[in-house]
Amino acid sequence: MSRESTKPSPLLFFIHIPKTAGSSIHQILHREYGKRLGIFYDLTPREWEMTLARPDHGFDCIFGHYWFGPHARSARPYEYATLMRHPVEAVLSYYFYIAHHPSHWLNPFVLQMPMKDFFQLPDNIMDAFFRNYQSNYMLGRPPVSWKNTLKIVTEHYPIVGVTELYHESVYLLKNRYGWKSAEVFRVNATPNRPTIEQIDPEVIALIESLVEHDLRLYRFVRKRLEKEIERLPHWKKKQLELFKREGRLD
Repeated sequence: MSRESTKPSPLLFFIHIPKTAGSSIHQILHREYGKRLGIFYDLTPREWEMTLARPDHGFDCIFGHYWFGPHARSARPYEYATLMRHPVEAVLSYYFYIAHHPSHWLNPFVLQMPMKDFFQLPDNIMDAFFRNYQSNYMLGRPPVSWKNTLKIVTEHYPIVGVTELYHESVYLLKNRYGWKSAEVFRVNATPNRPTIEQIDPEVIALIESLVEHDLRLYRFVRKRLEKEIERLPHWKKKQLELFKREGRLD
């Protein structure tokens, strides 16, 4: 909601889904909100419940790795936002992130097993880290029916960006929430990662079977985003093109 509106700005719950350029978004949010940006892992879930129940808690945006749901105790009007990434790319990115981080408990499996075998590890491991994990963050539970998925997304998420249209996503978010400026930051990129075309097709098929709901949700939010971009007036499209060229918009 633009700050030019006479209505009060909603409290923005910005969910950082892992491996979706959330660290870059965090830089934008930190510049925009400053002390009014709440970082979810700074408090316990119970402390957030008590904080959000007070209308004068002082936050305008809550950012971090958390599932849909904290709004239930919010004393203020609210909206959700997040970024999705093509689900196969997201899983591959997480896999190679694990490979570069020895402290991750799955690191030995990644280093010692063929990729195809890794993605056939027991369900409890796949469920915890990979299976439809983007949907879990956005819906607050393992994937629900498609009807209920659409209900949650359309009622609570006015904008869901996608990393493949990152500038466009940030531009629409900036417009809706009245951010003063936006700048593209590249952080936490996994070095020397193979492209999807270099991965065994059998591995890709295994990953696709893990993220069927994510794939459907991704296609829906991307199509919705593309329609929103297409509806922009001509002058805003030119502004967007400038942002894509220069990486900054004030």
